[in-house]
Amino acid sequence: MQASQQAVEHWQVPALSVATSIGGERRQFQLGCDEDARFRIASITKPMTASLAVQLLDLDESTGIWPDEVHVRHLLAHVTGFGGEIGDLARFGEGNDALGAAVAELPSVERLVPLDAAWSYANTGYWLAGWLAAQQNGSTYEEALQEHVLGPAGLSDATFGSPSLEGTGIEAGGGDYPRARRPSGGLVTTAADVGRFADWQLGQPWTNALRVPLAKPPGGVYGLGFFGERVAGTDIWGHPGSYGGFQSTLLLVPSRQAWFVGLTNSSLGSQALREIEDAWFEELLGARRRVAPTVELEPAALARLAGTYENEDLTVTVTPGGEGLLLQTDDLEATARPIGPTTFEIVGGDADRNRFDFPLDGFARIGSRLARRVA
Repeated sequence: MQASQQAVEHWQVPALSVATSIGGERRQFQLGCDEDARFRIASITKPMTASLAVQLLDLDESTGIWPDEVHVRHLLAHVTGFGGEIGDLARFGEGNDALGAAVAELPSVERLVPLDAAWSYANTGYWLAGWLAAQQNGSTYEEALQEHVLGPAGLSDATFGSPSLEGTGIEAGGGDYPRARRPSGGLVTTAADVGRFADWQLGQPWTNALRVPLAKPPGGVYGLGFFGERVAGTDIWGHPGSYGGFQSTLLLVPSRQAWFVGLTNSSLGSQALREIEDAWFEELLGARRRVAPTVELEPAALARLAGTYENEDLTVTVTPGGEGLLLQTDDLEATARPIGPTTFEIVGGDADRNRFDFPLDGFARIGSRLARRVA
């Protein structure tokens, strides 16, 4: 609790709800809200969509939308090579046909790299997976998710409606969450409800297949709807969420039958949650996350990475300087230190310890998404 109070004060988070379980012993506490407060859990919805797709779809079947080589498995692992966005999905409205209308535009999405060439976070793949599952179920995505995931897992508070609190910070606003985006991050619920999903994941043998490494983002691995990392030699699986001034996290520790859920209504919530997670890891595993050491890179190696990189909604300029590289966008100026030949970690500021890398020649991966060098 002390770690939570300090983190909330340090990062100026208005409201926090945390639920944990170790070996079936649950704990929950809140700051700035009550235990029934509903937060946007954003992309924690993705492992729920993956859980739906695995039950209803053949992972090795083609999607019928993108080239035949792209299978359902690739959608859930973010390795299709296709871009991750198609603009503001609110244009598709709130009817039952909204998701299908978005999927109809997916053939026009740019393909950045070949299949499996590089992991790149793509909401587009989750919209398609959610739509395919709904088609197989003969229902809407929301009905299919309720029938096969939310209901069986006992999520009694989950909704696609409005949260109890307002989001805050630089990312706040944006209005209602567009219906066509829901498979990638639309749910609103309580920390206790996300904990019920965690219990269900740990209690169902078939969910182990979601937590097998298939791809490598910066700083870990990715399965089907779950990021993986290792703390004190122990496998940790989970997913963060960020939308509209809300940031959240879900962590599973299968070998200890343990989980952690943290929900905030702040654009800096992930920074506060990282500190609280580390305190929890210390209690559970006797150690915090390892801080990667700085590596020395030659000036020529840094110069080869310099340039301007772009994707659908980001332009970033990278130059040598500071502790390794300097990043500049419309919203961010940061210095980053090298922790590998092409992997960097931001030092200080609101994005402290966030990682980015250069997985392929001519591409940076910033904010988990590929961006092509254009200058």
